[in-house]
Amino acid sequence: MPPSITELTPVQGRAGLTLTITGTDLADTTSVNFQSRAVAPTTVTDTTVTCVIPRLAAGEIHVTVTARGVTSNFLPFYYIAPPFLCALSATSGPLGGGDSITLTGTGLVTVTSVQFGTRAAVPTVITDRQITVTVPAGVGTGTVPVSVTTLGGTSNRLSYTYLGVPSVTGLTPAFGAPSGGTLFTLTGSNLAGARVTFNGVPATGVTVNAAGTSLTGTTPAGTSKVTVQVTTPGGSVVVPGGFTYTLQRTYVTNTGSNNVSVIDTATNTVRGAPIPVGTNPRGVAVTPDGTRAYVTNNGSSTVSVIDTATSTVTVTIPVNATPHGVAITPDGTRAYVTHNGSNTVSVIDTATNTVLTSLTVGSNPYGVAVTPDGTRAYVANQGSNSVSVIDTATNTVTGTPIAVGATPRWPAVTPDGARVYVTNSGSNSVSVIDTATNSVTGAITAGTTPRRPTVTPDGTRVYVTNSGSGTVSVINTATNTVTTTITVGTTPYGVAITPDGTRAYVANQGSNSVSVIDTATNTVTTTITVGTGPFAVATA
Repeated sequence: MPPSITELTPVQGRAGLTLTITGTDLADTTSVNFQSRAVAPTTVTDTTVTCVIPRLAAGEIHVTVTARGVTSNFLPFYYIAPPFLCALSATSGPLGGGDSITLTGTGLVTVTSVQFGTRAAVPTVITDRQITVTVPAGVGTGTVPVSVTTLGGTSNRLSYTYLGVPSVTGLTPAFGAPSGGTLFTLTGSNLAGARVTFNGVPATGVTVNAAGTSLTGTTPAGTSKVTVQVTTPGGSVVVPGGFTYTLQRTYVTNTGSNNVSVIDTATNTVRGAPIPVGTNPRGVAVTPDGTRAYVTNNGSSTVSVIDTATSTVTVTIPVNATPHGVAITPDGTRAYVTHNGSNTVSVIDTATNTVLTSLTVGSNPYGVAVTPDGTRAYVANQGSNSVSVIDTATNTVTGTPIAVGATPRWPAVTPDGARVYVTNSGSNSVSVIDTATNSVTGAITAGTTPRRPTVTPDGTRVYVTNSGSGTVSVINTATNTVTTTITVGTTPYGVAITPDGTRAYVANQGSNSVSVIDTATNTVTTTITVGTGPFAVATA
């Protein structure tokens, strides 16, 4: 009798699997035929034959057996070729997984699982050439192989990278103009591919360093305090503290008219009537959130607190005699006030507007500046040619006063907190203090009788007013050399730079004016008339 086959087990499969053929008169089978491809049987009985499925072309194959030179009838067998992956729609994503991605390739219709390293996921079949899958959570950050398993076997491997969730440790500056355009820097980790939004509005010009630890960008326009969010392929994070859009204003103390002029920096015009304060106002500082300005009244031994929204004095704080300089901590909780007649520094609690304590420093303390991290305050002692250092956590004077040049007037701290620049009016120089060691590392020759320094937000330059020569010296902080000298009004004293770093405002005490310097060109673009004897300047 001729051989006859009645059943194949399985009816579909791939190379390397065992095929069992059931039928009758199968004894003496010499070959199993997959159309034109013949293989030797593994086992043979009168009713069953087994063999190993060879590599074939994908699709339906006619299977027969040959016994005693006679070929049997055929049964259909569907050969499933091994799958092949061509591409992933996304090659990276968050460590926590959850993204839906598409895999394209061939032989995918019978897919049973997708492997991401040691993690497996069940896909959804779209076509034989396309599947989708939800990426499982990763074991750790880094690149893992991706493969698929089908009835045809396991595919080749492609790569998928699990990315760490971004983190942000700092935003500088945390304040800027409502019109936008403030250059900012974010530091942290896993920032590669980041987008930054301010209350949902994208920042522009965002660039990230190769290590993914720092990015820069430019703020959009906005108002008040906003949420800053950083989004990367690895996830998103909200920046602690957010960003505050402050008023575009400059506050100028007028010593001779006992008031404060307010300049609208958007138009460079005086805004409204001057604000009456105490007698002989000297220093002025604006809180980081831009809501208040603190003014020292040297002649009336008080500090006036101005509400910047209403341009009115809301509180007058009694302090020691002859208050002069004032600086506010970065968190806005305290104001440090020097008293050049009593060799002391008052510490004001800005929540209650009361004096917490009074510290003894050097002789005739003049200017004061607080480090960006808020941990220290540096006080220039005009009478003892030194700088005192205050630990703001304990409100104690630490270490030995730092000897500087003759008649130091004012310190200014770089944005990274690494250096303090101190003007020495008696020696026409600027001392440079290394804050890591609290020692002077050098002195820079400035103009005649330097008074007030201020550092640009990016830390690259220091602007120094020279009251004796009617100029402003511009110091390059990389080389600690004067690169430009700008002629301004008579007896320039105070100077402040806008949060975006584009302009410097200089109070000319002898000509009752404020010069506006374009920091890109280091030229005076306009001169604004203010009150009598303008002394100090603060921008918001």
